[in-house]
Amino acid sequence: MTDLVLSLLCAAGLYLILLEDRFRLWATVACYGAAYLVSLGVGWIVTRVLGPSWAVAAGALVLFMASLVLSRNNPLQKFYLAVLALSCHFYLETFLPLALGVMPFSTAGAFAGFFSLACQLLFSALAGLCLYRPFHHFSDRGPSAFLWGMCLVQLGICGIANGKVDFLFRMNVPAERLFASTVLFAAVIFVFRSVYQAGRFRQRVTQEAARAAMLDAKAGDFTDLLAAVNEAKAARKAGEYALDTVNVMLQDGNGEMVPRYISIFKKNGESVPILASYNDNPYLNAVIAAKAAFAAQNGISFESNAVTGSTPLSTAELCVLVNELLTRACVDASVYPGEKRVRFTVFPGENALTLEAVYSGELPPQKGFSWKGKTFTQLLEWLFDEEPHSPEELRGLENAQEIVSRYSGQLSVSGAPGEVILHMSLKF
Repeated sequence: MTDLVLSLLCAAGLYLILLEDRFRLWATVACYGAAYLVSLGVGWIVTRVLGPSWAVAAGALVLFMASLVLSRNNPLQKFYLAVLALSCHFYLETFLPLALGVMPFSTAGAFAGFFSLACQLLFSALAGLCLYRPFHHFSDRGPSAFLWGMCLVQLGICGIANGKVDFLFRMNVPAERLFASTVLFAAVIFVFRSVYQAGRFRQRVTQEAARAAMLDAKAGDFTDLLAAVNEAKAARKAGEYALDTVNVMLQDGNGEMVPRYISIFKKNGESVPILASYNDNPYLNAVIAAKAAFAAQNGISFESNAVTGSTPLSTAELCVLVNELLTRACVDASVYPGEKRVRFTVFPGENALTLEAVYSGELPPQKGFSWKGKTFTQLLEWLFDEEPHSPEELRGLENAQEIVSRYSGQLSVSGAPGEVILHMSLKF
């Protein structure tokens, strides 16, 4: 019921989609295309000698040997795909006659052929979609006992679907054979997906631990920064006290210029950016004050309106977000050739918090996706995964991105002529 040409084409597609390729897109496609043609020739020869089932096995073996050179995965993962292709062939050989037999109309002729070809394509596509993320997630892992077990299960599916263990069944052998192989196939997909989700969970736990260590380190830096700001404020107050004393002592004297000097001194002290008040949180205020001082030193017009309200973010997380956002904005604005300005805003919402920095600058021109120099895996990521930010867009915002994603938020970088907008929104 199945066609050798299409069976080997689906097997080649599984190798091409599920494995990490070594070479560029067109080189990989061309090499697998050549391997597919060789597998067809070998399969045709084996068909004349041993039969069509052995022909599929021989063709899958040719593709396996080609994958040893063309793909990065370990040999056991490549061997599993050969067994998977063979088990898909045997499974469809069992399923298709039963499916055509239960239809309430005649299925002879062209319909049977079209139905068989459609089932081969759809079943292979389903297997590829179910195994796509697990295979790419564990592509750099070596051979494991788990994958050996999956290979044995797939071989068991081959044996059941091919009728090698019919002695286990007593009544309606074809239906029981189909039911047993379907249950095993579903179990294989379930186990693969479960192991993949477990791996993703462990990855998230590790990332959380790394993030916690990063926040602890940052918290110490922000404590030092707060101490420096408080020290500057204390020095200012001490100076004001001394000058006030001088002012009182000279009120009845002839130092007519002294009070004027003192008032000017106080006014100048109030305009020092690092001594200004930007937020009720002292740590966050210290971070913004330090960036305001940097802006003043580099001729940048700096405006801040930071109202955080009640938020579940820890002080360290909040400081990391603001620090990276303002560092990127101030550094980029400092090298802008025109008028330099930074406007920073933080405002709370209903179960949300929004941070935005608008500064003078230019984003690099956007480049569309090009196939040149790409591998087939990169093409699949472009098709199936969310569009990643370019390295230039997230420059200096790596830790902020981790925190934003943790709170189901979004980080966007956009711009207009002479202006760049960094926007973060977090949801609680």
